[in-house]
Amino acid sequence: LSSAADSIGHGDVKVLPQFHHGHYFYPLAKSIRENAERVESYIQTITEQKFQLESILDGIEEGILLLNSAGRIDSSNRAARSMFSSIPELKGRRPLEVIRSPELQAACNRILEKEIHSFHSEVALGSDRFYHVHIVRIEQSKGQFGAIIALHDISELKRLETVRRDFVANASHELRTPLTSIKGYTEVLMSEDDPEVRSPCLEVIFKNANQMIKIVNDLLQLAKVEDYNTIMDIRPVKADEVLAEAWKACAPAAEQRSVSLQNDLPPDGPMVQADFDQLVQVFRNLLENAVKYSPPGAKVEVFSLAQNGKVTIGVSDSGPGIPRKDQQRIFERFFRVERYRGKETGSTGLGLAICRHIVRIHGGAIWVESPRKDISSGSTFFFTLPPAEREDTGT
Repeated sequence: LSSAADSIGHGDVKVLPQFHHGHYFYPLAKSIRENAERVESYIQTITEQKFQLESILDGIEEGILLLNSAGRIDSSNRAARSMFSSIPELKGRRPLEVIRSPELQAACNRILEKEIHSFHSEVALGSDRFYHVHIVRIEQSKGQFGAIIALHDISELKRLETVRRDFVANASHELRTPLTSIKGYTEVLMSEDDPEVRSPCLEVIFKNANQMIKIVNDLLQLAKVEDYNTIMDIRPVKADEVLAEAWKACAPAAEQRSVSLQNDLPPDGPMVQADFDQLVQVFRNLLENAVKYSPPGAKVEVFSLAQNGKVTIGVSDSGPGIPRKDQQRIFERFFRVERYRGKETGSTGLGLAICRHIVRIHGGAIWVESPRKDISSGSTFFFTLPPAEREDTGT
């Protein structure tokens, strides 16, 4: 009986006293067995509840840290362990050792000392990780209080805020430049009657007004392609037909610079699954850039490859090329390579951003390689599209 009671006290309910009915200790042994069964049931219930609670906490996207009354971390969920994966063991540490924010540690101390009930703040972990932190006091047992720290990752929200702020600043700058020119030449017109003075002013005003229209149109186009609810006419199209349509818009500028098109696309394809008009926009933006930055008399080459179940299309120019450090950023809105900043290129700075969004909503990718592999300068822009079955076209 003593051994069985000791085992039960340590949570082992398998070792139970056995006495025959009628034995002097049978009633006591029966009572011990019944209590052991209840203890086993309680242990099972508590274990199941603990497992359910851990599963719930591990399923939460927010990082959760549970502090005991001593202000040390008692437990954490999977998200928190992932956030602080560089720390081998969270349990037993103070919040300051994990989050390294004196303000947050002071708030935890005040909460555990019952000076305040909860606390909200934002903390930065490194240069690109930002979290909204919510701390609240909880009662762990009678008279004993701990705290829960919840961390919500707002890094993407911060990034989008930066993008929005930069976009507004850049858009304002791009619009202010032609507006300033228009205003200045308008003031000249108001004070001059000489046709020889007025004519150049009107030309500059007309040119800058057109630039503003291009910027606004590209902004509207970008807003359209960024709206994933936009209805597109996805169907099998021939890339060479799209190229021919896009080149019509680029031909006048190409003729002025004596730049020619070298079409290396196969005459019967490639066939891609795409919105015809959207794909024309991609080709046109890439071709306009190629014509603009190629030297007079150069060729713009367009070709295609079949890779990994996708159709890859390349547009090559023989211009000065794009520095490696800028090759990721050139697809950002209003970004310009340093050598062209402040120079009048006639570009809105939105063309490549529009290309990226159109290609992405088609399930493809876009990138640049510069310098070209065959020459020491120039750039090749690649983008991928899903292939289309030729039978679907009826051609």
